[in-house]
Amino acid sequence: MRTLRMRGLLLPILLAACTSAEGTPRGAAGPEGPLVVELFTSQGCSSCPPADRLLDKLAGTPMLAPLAFHVDYWDELGWPDPFASPAWTERQRQYASALGEGRVYTPELVVGGTQGMVGSNTLLVSTAIGKAPRPALLAATSTWTSAALEITATAPADADVLVAIWEDGTKTNVPRGENAGETLRGDRVVRRLERVATAGKRGTLKVDFKAGWKIGGAVAFAQRADKTIVASAFVPRSLP
Repeated sequence: MRTLRMRGLLLPILLAACTSAEGTPRGAAGPEGPLVVELFTSQGCSSCPPADRLLDKLAGTPMLAPLAFHVDYWDELGWPDPFASPAWTERQRQYASALGEGRVYTPELVVGGTQGMVGSNTLLVSTAIGKAPRPALLAATSTWTSAALEITATAPADADVLVAIWEDGTKTNVPRGENAGETLRGDRVVRRLERVATAGKRGTLKVDFKAGWKIGGAVAFAQRADKTIVASAFVPRSLP
């Protein structure tokens, strides 16, 4: 799919979208978690770099948890994306089914598990972020080492808890494919997505990192079977 190109980041709009007219955060009463936004992208897609740059800038917006999932269905067209995974493609297919889209495409951005759109359309993305219900704050504790993350969380009665661990500061020189000759950079590139606890249960999970990963942080979130994300919490990286 060929998508709309960005005309510049409207960061003030995005910041305003996260608050109501009275200047207070939107969402249900009580503490809130970050709004999870997921970009399905590929280094083999020429329409994806503008969406990647938008997602990188969203990472600096308060109470947003942007995640970049690199899909693998572009890999046979000239450049195998080193961050691509069939698991991320399957996750996007599950969204396509849940959202009634009937197809997958790049770049696609999913907001809160409930809305899908072209990931490089800044105005559409900011509007969706502004209208999305805010998740509740998820109860989670964590311990980091240089080689692993151990996390404990209690899942709501109707949703499993997952943890996404991302890498920042990635840099790839692309010699082939649609982005041949480009140097592509990225933040919030998801390296692991694992289930911590099933619905209504408390769970603990240890996730090991591979050598060379530039781990930037993690976010835990509770997601229902219909893909709605109902609770979330940052898992800020802190080493002893």
